[in-house]
Amino acid sequence: MKIAYLILYTEKNYEEITENLDKILDAGDDAYVMINNDDLRDEVFLAYADEPRLNVSTVQSAALPADLSMPRGYICQIEDALKFEEDNEFEYDYFITLSDGMLPLVHKEQMDQFLESLDHKDLYYVQSNTDIDEDLKHRIENYAFFTNSYDFQKSKMIRGMNNMTAGIVKKFKKRAIEDTVYLTYPWFILTHESALALADHKVYCSSNFSMCLYPEELCFGTMLKKYSTVEHINKDIWLVGESNSYQFMQPVKELTLEEVFENKDKLFGAKIHSSSNLDVYQETFDLYWPIIEEDMKEDEME
Repeated sequence: MKIAYLILYTEKNYEEITENLDKILDAGDDAYVMINNDDLRDEVFLAYADEPRLNVSTVQSAALPADLSMPRGYICQIEDALKFEEDNEFEYDYFITLSDGMLPLVHKEQMDQFLESLDHKDLYYVQSNTDIDEDLKHRIENYAFFTNSYDFQKSKMIRGMNNMTAGIVKKFKKRAIEDTVYLTYPWFILTHESALALADHKVYCSSNFSMCLYPEELCFGTMLKKYSTVEHINKDIWLVGESNSYQFMQPVKELTLEEVFENKDKLFGAKIHSSSNLDVYQETFDLYWPIIEEDMKEDEME
């Protein structure tokens, strides 16, 4: 399986990001990475200048959760990957998003086996849609402000300013989207066909979800249901700190070792950073390496 990983990295740790990227490249997959720190982005660009399978995003070089820059940034990365496909006359089997602090929790061989089991279907997790959810309809109507602030997710003051401003604006203007809007986790595993559908209709993302709160929860599922004909598997394969599952419109929390050990069925985990939960990082950062014979024997004994 040939995978294009679409990565967002917001920390400033050169050793950590290069370790993470090396694991993906060593496993034979490709990486497309947005890096929010300018200096770190330049360092990574220079370090991998001779590695064509590592692309440092330049069309949109950074992104933030809760802001349009996140879904738009992933789609820009897809465009880069599709161009690389065309130039090198091949196609990726799957496109997989890794948000900040997210790492694979299985070996490359296990990942390939799982992807093969999808049988050329997409995988993302749909929670609800506007045809059946009145609260989601009301959420879509609101315009969001200050989401491009680095502290938006953490600052109660900034979020309060957004709520106040959004309430005032809603009295004069409400967002209206004719299509059914789907609420999903902000991550996906997509076939080439579905990735192409997102890239071909990038303008739909910007036109309909600009100034929208957490558009990464709304954009992908809506666009895929509208533009892709690929069958979709609705399954949660992502482990998130504190709650085990993703919490809508909330920051992703750090994982603990206990959570990792108790949820062996999950393929990806977040958040994991050497600066915040070092024990988890040390346990997981090299899991994606291909299994060697000794590892396979140990797994069988266990």
